[in-house]
Amino acid sequence: MCVDFIMWECVSGRLSRCRHCRHETAFLFPGMLIYLHLPPYLRQWVEHDFGDAEGVVRFPRGSAENDVLEHSLTTLPDGASPQLRGPEDMAIELPKFKTKDTDYYCYLTAPARKMLSHVIMVRFRIQLWHDLYRIEKLKCPITDVIYDWMERHGIENDERSWETIRQMFFRQRKKYAKEKSEKNQKKRSDIEGEN
Repeated sequence: MCVDFIMWECVSGRLSRCRHCRHETAFLFPGMLIYLHLPPYLRQWVEHDFGDAEGVVRFPRGSAENDVLEHSLTTLPDGASPQLRGPEDMAIELPKFKTKDTDYYCYLTAPARKMLSHVIMVRFRIQLWHDLYRIEKLKCPITDVIYDWMERHGIENDERSWETIRQMFFRQRKKYAKEKSEKNQKKRSDIEGEN
């Protein structure tokens, strides 16, 4: 008889497993959750764009985030306990994978968490650039543009988030302007070299 159980939170209940033999009891729902700590603006954006009414995030099928999860999920190491949700953590529902049963593979190591955070940040930057680079060409005040973008994506209206997003956008703009300038110089030197 199993007596030493670990509790996992599920979308609509809890799953209990014995620490030793992994015997399951009271399996209520297959939607296992993991928790990820992100900066507030990033967490708010993800929860707004990919979350449901309860704040549980479900990434789209075939997304880079789900690819990272499928690649990185492991079984709970011996002696480790599942991560409990902190006050600033984001809940992510683990999808069902053909290659891994997320009832058992439901643990992310610290490097895997960093990798998932990085992929989320890349998606955020792409969305930011895609939404703002065309509006910026209209010569609208960048302050208003960024505050409007934050509001449309569920990010709280605070100075720290605004400044972080503003700096991120300006760095991207500077990087792309430099790449475009270098590309144009190379074209000119190639044309001059032909003459």
